[in-house]
Amino acid sequence: MNIRLTSPFVLTVFGATGDLTQRKLLPSLFHLFKKDLLPENFYIVGFSRRAYSNEEFKEFLWEGMLSNFQDFLGEETAWKQFGERIFYQQGEFDNESGYRNLIDLLSKFDKELNACIPRYFYLATPPQNYSSILTYLHQTKLSEGCGQGSDKWTKVILEKPFGRSLEEAIGLDQKLSLIFKEGQIYRMDHYLGKETVQNMLAFRFA
Repeated sequence: MNIRLTSPFVLTVFGATGDLTQRKLLPSLFHLFKKDLLPENFYIVGFSRRAYSNEEFKEFLWEGMLSNFQDFLGEETAWKQFGERIFYQQGEFDNESGYRNLIDLLSKFDKELNACIPRYFYLATPPQNYSSILTYLHQTKLSEGCGQGSDKWTKVILEKPFGRSLEEAIGLDQKLSLIFKEGQIYRMDHYLGKETVQNMLAFRFA
């Protein structure tokens, strides 16, 4: 049973020009949009180093999705509608200025709906960038949402591998716990249980 989301949200993707965004994240969101499962008001913001305008970023995403998924051919009208909710913010992961500009952009969305829109920060970057991103989310108070200081306004989503060693993973986890509560943190692993799923029939008949 598919349940349509009703609450507005803004999803900021750090590392939005990477392969993960084109191959997994945006195609999944686009499928949800076509099935009318996303809320009426939602915003997707790409944050990355490249110097793109909003339109250039959307063109980059669309070309990448078409190269990976032939079933999107002929979906230009739906993509154009979906693209109206996509924005781009250029910024370096280790420089505060991009985060400050991101604050202004997210504030515009809040003012547009006259509400404190829940914010999701998706770290679709290599693990070596996690620490810098978390530092600036905290320093700029982006981690606190629209300024009300409530943990219900923000969530952070991280991709595994979570660091490159046990020591680094423990350090990142400690840093996360200082900025977000555990209920705000989502650790994603696309391949968790992959072999189990692929061998489901073998397990069934064993």
